[in-house]
Amino acid sequence: MRLLLALSCTFLLTAARAAGPVEIQILYDNTSTRPDLKADWGFAALVSAGGHRVLLDTGANAGIFMGNLQAMDVEPASIERLVISHEHADHTGGIDPLLKRNPKITVHRPRLGQGPFQVVPGIYSTGALPGPAAEQALVVETPKGLVVITGCSHPGVVALVEAAEKQRNTKSVRLLVGGFHLLDMDAGQIKGIIERLRQLNVTQAVATHCSGDLAVKMFREAFGPGPGAGVGRRIVLE
Repeated sequence: MRLLLALSCTFLLTAARAAGPVEIQILYDNTSTRPDLKADWGFAALVSAGGHRVLLDTGANAGIFMGNLQAMDVEPASIERLVISHEHADHTGGIDPLLKRNPKITVHRPRLGQGPFQVVPGIYSTGALPGPAAEQALVVETPKGLVVITGCSHPGVVALVEAAEKQRNTKSVRLLVGGFHLLDMDAGQIKGIIERLRQLNVTQAVATHCSGDLAVKMFREAFGPGPGAGVGRRIVLE
């Protein structure tokens, strides 16, 4: 009986991870990797893992968002869940046209006090952390560590990473990507955040959207150029 229980627990732990490769596509960002994709202030990223597709945010401008989806051959019917990181206009602009194209999408909006939850197998929400805006991040569980995707990090990027590691009972983040909201911070403050993320065993970090030019530069210097940011960026993790 004990052996059977142990085997069952092992199966459940394994099943909680994203099966197969994880793909992240940046659909909306301040910069673009291709001339046919429009850059704009805002953020959206699509996560594909284990046969599921989860979208984080929808950018600011509905036309730009839907145009980028079309140019990147992302069919709205393929999106299963939409997670809104926080209720700011630069992250919610494309919701209505997206739901018109696919009304079956389940939408997860942040609610203060809401705890972490499974979005689909292997992909989780941190739940809404308090801050200038209540905000949730996406967490993908892989055998080589967590992938944490943030919208703006209003509660603090360190706080979101700490929450993800505590919730998933691990001490390793293989990739942190998204808006870090450091555009008003000086070099000393940014350096302190980078040092804390290193203490949390963040292997790779890609700053996008509201991170600020100085933070983008410092994160590249600290963590290496990595896969990069910008609309059209495709990150595949085995």
